Amino acid sequence: MIRPLAPGDEDAAARLLDAEVAGRRQVRLGEVHDVLALPGFVADVGGQLVGMATYAVEGERAELAVLAVSDTHRRGGIGSALIEAVAAAATEAGVSDLWLVTTNDNLDALRLYQRRGFRLSQLRPGAVDASRRVKPSIPPVGRYGIPLRDELVLVRPLP
Repeated sequence: MIRPLAPGDEDAAARLLDAEVAGRRQVRLGEVHDVLALPGFVADVGGQLVGMATYAVEGERAELAVLAVSDTHRRGGIGSALIEAVAAAATEAGVSDLWLVTTNDNLDALRLYQRRGFRLSQLRPGAVDASRRVKPSIPPVGRYGIPLRDELVLVRPLP
């Protein structure tokens, strides 16, 4: 079940973010963001929070700030459902584009985002290297043994 993120979800959401995306404080485009301070949606399976997405409306655009799904519930449509919930909320807010930032090693997410209508918009070479100065806990090597160096910006036009 996909539902809006509620104040009572904060502890479970923080645990999910710690486990799946290295915490609620994310660094992208050179800035630190508390993604749990934003509105969003959660995926609840049997009373357990197994996924979440938050977003920020910025003028005529909205950012998908974080998408996290527990590894035991991936590839079952939860990520897609969360993206669509954010897209619907952003459309209702009157924005024209939904955008996000991911890293060069995040191949599974790149596959998901492109299947959900996002297109590569920008490559920011060395951006993760710069972010590591702000958040030293960012590892030098990411998923699949890929050196973690660059940020990718993806954009999805909204109706």
